[in-house]
Amino acid sequence: ATFEELDKGYEHKTKWKVDGCGRYSLGEETTVFVPMDQPRSCSYDKFNSETRKNEPITIGSSSSPKDAKHGVELRGITLRQLRAIMANIIRRCLTEIWVDFKGEKLDP
Repeated sequence: ATFEELDKGYEHKTKWKVDGCGRYSLGEETTVFVPMDQPRSCSYDKFNSETRKNEPITIGSSSSPKDAKHGVELRGITLRQLRAIMANIIRRCLTEIWVDFKGEKLDP
């Protein structure tokens, strides 16, 4: 078994698009490659009432040593990682012909 979606990256399809104010709407389906072997800072958007725009708030630091211990709030799985796991499950389920406890073929 390989975990290339978690080690290297995966393709993500979405119809969601976001404007400059952080509002989401549906649009044309797009496919983007999500590189998992590149460092990426974690952040969330916070609305600034003075500028009337969302501003990214970075969590932690990408310059932290690999063995640094972070608080529990910084140890959760990200949406990016969860999507990589789903891509791995879909690929492997089909190629390895996964079955349930009754021996019936699973369909992701």
